Amino acid sequence: MFGPRGFVDDADGLASLLGRRERLAAWLSAEGRSLEETPETLAVVDDLLDGWAMDPEIGPRLVNEVGVFLGCVMVRVVPGARWQVWPNGHPVVHLDGGHEYDVVALVEQRLRDNGPGLMEVFGDAGRRGQS
Repeated sequence: MFGPRGFVDDADGLASLLGRRERLAAWLSAEGRSLEETPETLAVVDDLLDGWAMDPEIGPRLVNEVGVFLGCVMVRVVPGARWQVWPNGHPVVHLDGGHEYDVVALVEQRLRDNGPGLMEVFGDAGRRGQS
């Protein structure tokens, strides 16, 4: 996922753009759930990831959709978290302490290599955001 370079100095505009997740909302609705930017919904999404990855309609779009959702929850809940754009236009979540989370890559790692779950990444950001 790569964003426009014009968002380099516009974290609010970037957050607004990345806040659109109609596909993820539809996938959750099909599961009888609603999309909310909360850790609780993040946990539900984490539980559904492996099944969704096997779906030929959802699987190809999953990494970007869920990565952006993870980032949005982090920005909403974790103190000092905000969207930032790398020079190549790639959006990441940046914490005040300097730590960055490439949320799209983290979701890809979770699916490909059984990397850290969404709640584990969120918890790590929460701990770092407290310090």
